[in-house]
Amino acid sequence: MPAENIELLIEFTHDDDPRARAMAVAGLAKAADARGFAPVLVCLFDPVDEVRAAAATALGIFGDDRAFEALVECLNDPNERVAVNCAWSLGQIPTTRCLDKLCEIVADKTIAPSIRVAAATAIGERSSLPGFDITTDAALIERARVALLGALGDEEDELRAACIWTLGHFPADKQTTEACIEALDDEYEWVVRYAIEALAHFKDLAALDPLLELSESEDDEIRDLACQAVDLLRDDA
Repeated sequence: MPAENIELLIEFTHDDDPRARAMAVAGLAKAADARGFAPVLVCLFDPVDEVRAAAATALGIFGDDRAFEALVECLNDPNERVAVNCAWSLGQIPTTRCLDKLCEIVADKTIAPSIRVAAATAIGERSSLPGFDITTDAALIERARVALLGALGDEEDELRAACIWTLGHFPADKQTTEACIEALDDEYEWVVRYAIEALAHFKDLAALDPLLELSESEDDEIRDLACQAVDLLRDDA
């Protein structure tokens, strides 16, 4: 993007119209120009929810660790959408301290469920984050596993589902496999679905019998997923 366009977008971050400020923030993130980082960071503390939410997302697109402290501070934003976007953005920054913070969020029952769900999902997305694939680092995986496994007993359906989904992106280990097998009996359908997918990915024959039981489920989609998982396990047997 031409330099004059970047400067114009930066000017619009000070516009009286909050919609113009929010659009400018989104434009700066799309341009991915380093000059836009500081103005976007300032907008994270804008008086208007819409602008703060846009800035929270934009900072994740920049992926700059200098935003860490501000994003952590705004996890307490009174607007839930802003806080959720901050959690997502922490997942887009390729540093260990961001991962550690996400693990803290998942484990903290005093934090709003939607923010914990965003954090759990963001950990899973880090399995494909350029330059910071946590699946290649055993110590990082273990830290994440502890937080995710600990949240599987939570009463929030979406949080359990997000944790199982993320665990399915990690290399298999006995404890995670056992947790996913147990999750096959969960009352929430998406926990069961993600558990089936995870077990198919792990290819551990310990899951074969529980999956065979689900292959006779009255739920068509659950039955189909279980049958596919059974076929994968048998092919690798």
